[in-house]
Order: sequence, then C-alpha cells, then structure tokens
Amino acid sequence: MDEQRDIYLEKVPDQVYQHMVDLFEQDYHFKNGEKMRLANYYVGISRTLSNHFVQFIDEVKQGIIQKKHPHLSIPDGFTPHLDNLLSTEASADVSFASYDMAVTEQGLQNIEFQAVATYPVSAARLNKCLLDSLPATKAHIFADSSATTWDDFIRFYASLIAGNASEGVIITDRLVAQQKTNFEFYATQKELNASIEIVDMKHIFEQDQTLFYTPPGKAQQPIKVERLYNRILLAEALFEDDYPQDSSIWNFRFDKHYENLKFVNHPVKSFEVSKRLSPYIQHPFNPACFELSAVAQDFRNGLLKYDDYVWKHKWGAAGHRLILSPNATILEELNPDLKDYIAQKKVNFKVFKTADGQEKIVELRFMTATLHQQTIIVPMARIGHVTQKDNGEKTFKIHFGDNNKEGYGFSPVIIFDE
Repeated sequence: MDEQRDIYLEKVPDQVYQHMVDLFEQDYHFKNGEKMRLANYYVGISRTLSNHFVQFIDEVKQGIIQKKHPHLSIPDGFTPHLDNLLSTEASADVSFASYDMAVTEQGLQNIEFQAVATYPVSAARLNKCLLDSLPATKAHIFADSSATTWDDFIRFYASLIAGNASEGVIITDRLVAQQKTNFEFYATQKELNASIEIVDMKHIFEQDQTLFYTPPGKAQQPIKVERLYNRILLAEALFEDDYPQDSSIWNFRFDKHYENLKFVNHPVKSFEVSKRLSPYIQHPFNPACFELSAVAQDFRNGLLKYDDYVWKHKWGAAGHRLILSPNATILEELNPDLKDYIAQKKVNFKVFKTADGQEKIVELRFMTATLHQQTIIVPMARIGHVTQKDNGEKTFKIHFGDNNKEGYGFSPVIIFDE
C-alpha cells in the first residue's frame, strides 16, 4: 500500500462537523460524546484500495456460499425454518455483513467480519454530509460502485428491510434504550421511505404460530410482525441472556416457524459469517490465524508467543470474550472451551500524526447489504489512538469506548478516484 496515494486523514471543517453533530442529535437521538463520538477527522481512501477490499469480501463470500469451510454445528435455538428466511439467506448468501480491516504499514489486515449491519444508514448519511461540503471532486460514498447514489441506497435498504409490507415492520434489539448503537435504529427509521417501528424484544411475543408486538405506550391491539429486522447480537443473547434456555427473557425463538414472517438477517448467519472462518482464509489481507485448540500446546511449549496474538471467541462481538493479553493462566482457564476460540496474530497499525498533534490509527469497516444478487457497500472508519506500556510496547485502542474524546471515534469515509 502506498499510503501517500491510497489513504489519508483530513480534518472535517468545523462548520461541517457541527452540522453533522446537530443532524445526528436532532434526527437520530445521538448525544455526541455520551456513549460514542463522531470524529472530527475523516478518512479518504483510493478507489484502488477500496476495490482491493471489495475483492477480499467477494472471496470470503464465495467461500461461504460454496461451503469451502469446516462444517458448522448450529447451537440450539438458531436453526431457521426456511419459510422465514429471505431468498438471499435461503440460498446460502447473507443479507448484511460488516468487514473490518486495520490500516497497517504492510497494507490492509483483516481484523474480523460478522453477519450484522452495524451503522450503514448513519455512516452513509455522514459520508454524504461530508462529500456535499467538499469542493467539486471525483469522490464517492459507496464502495460497490461509483455509480451508486444516495437514492439508490435508500430504495435498496427500504426494499430489503420493509419489502412490500405496509405495517408490521420492526427493528428489534434487547434493551433498546441502553444500546449505544441505537442511533442507527433511528437513522433507519428516519431515512428509509417505509413504515418501521423500533421495538424492544421484550414487547414481542408469539401466539398461534404468529409473532406479534405490542406498541409501547399506545392503547391499541398487538400488531402482527411481518418483517423482523434483527439487531440482537449473538454474544448478548448467548452470554448475557442464556438464550434459548432462559425462556423468562425470550418470548419468541429464532428456530420456530412463524406464519407470514421474514427474518431480515437471521442470526444463524452470525455463526456462519464470523471469526470462525479466519483460520481458513488464505489471503494477503488475512494475518496468521489458528484454531486455539489446534495450537494450545504450541503456546505452552513456547513455539508461539502469547504476546504476539490476541484470542477471540468465534461468536463474540463488541469486545465480548476478546482476550488482548493472553497468558498461560488464561489458557488453562479456557481449556474446556478452547474449540470456541481463535488465535489471531496481532496487527501493527500504521500511526498517522495529524495536525492536532495527536497520533491516530485507522480501522476501515465495509458494510455490505445484498438483495436479489445485488450488493451495496457502505464504508466507514473508526479512528483510534496509541498508548505505550512501561516496557515501551505500543497498545492500539480502536474500540469506541476507548476513543470517546475529541479527534477520535466514528469517522466518515470518502472514496476518491485517482
């Protein structure tokens, strides 16, 4: 990667940044700096670099569709009924996915991917705000094609999420009010030309093989759910709610057949498209990665160094069961669950020194949505920072919780034509 040509960081003009903050607060219920922060820097990447990222995504997707990877045993409660799947997912593809790449001195390096939509609508809107403010330039806000427009994006997402339903379309998550990502729910509701309700999962229930939801705070009959846009993370369902064993929390299941219902991104895809694939992908963007169970003895014998790796739970997300500093004690504690973890070689982020006197690192996220064999890809970035331990070792902080301060956080991305 020629970083001078392929990627750069630039400060968002103050007036434009304030407009972004105001828009997110007024339209998406986003409080800047409360749980997350919009970065006042943006990332510019070349179309060439973007295309390389897209090619990596295509290779990963083809491997999934062609079932090139080890067989996956689906945990209890997640095997879907085919009638409730969208056609994309019934054909082994995935409706939504997010792919994360670290920007390093050696080029892009895969961190992880997962079958969830993280912030596509809000990221696309952020990118559009930025591009609309810049002088006329050959730049774009979508990675799939320079011809994709904002209107194309809105029509596509409205069709994917709402279909032809006039009511009964819901976005759901657990503890909606507490989720730091819930601004994306409001962005989806605000920007798409469709009738979409944001519903906490506790208001969803099944009756006579049909799912219903009770509109909170409204004196009306329950409404039948026709399209359920699932935002519940596997890690939270499994590790915090003990789904599906704890039926006192869950009033519906993902493995039951419900009449006239479509799951929009069924969570079974989050098992299939996950960190479990990383040990089996042969690509220059993919750092060395192993099944932890296969190399546990190599760590014990010193053939692999603990300090060179991070250990990740295959179904973890948002920091769940992420072990940044593994050691022999942790290895023994994990012994009964080694099969659930991967060992991934640490990446060495490229450090950008910006005009505000800060050192920054960049993680690119490409968010894909697929419908009728067409895919739209929204780029975004996370801007993180660097800390140094007493022994001089650098530690890279990229998660939003680590970067909730000026100069860092959720960043717009534009793709420029060389």
